[in-house]
Amino acid sequence: MEYSILSNNLKMPMVGFGVFKVTDKEECQQSVLSAIRSGYRLIDTAAVYGNEDAVGDAVRKAIATGLCTREELFITSKLWVQDMANYDLAKAGIEASLKNPG
Repeated sequence: MEYSILSNNLKMPMVGFGVFKVTDKEECQQSVLSAIRSGYRLIDTAAVYGNEDAVGDAVRKAIATGLCTREELFITSKLWVQDMANYDLAKAGIEASLKNPG
């Protein structure tokens, strides 16, 4: 596995598991859990996918069952184009993405 060293010296995996088009909540949760079991430590989602909450549920379950620790995981999300029209919209979009996974 290749990693990128971030400015805070954390090692972020260069390969992650994405949940684009996984709209069924249970399917998303099970997919993320399977990815974590398989060794993925970067999970990529976006508000527009409508599954940030399912990703959060899977992450909590993985941590609770000892599959991983929160410190091992990177959860990435993205703003959609319309959410970047100005500072206030971007800030609201970021705050929502931080809140959605729980």
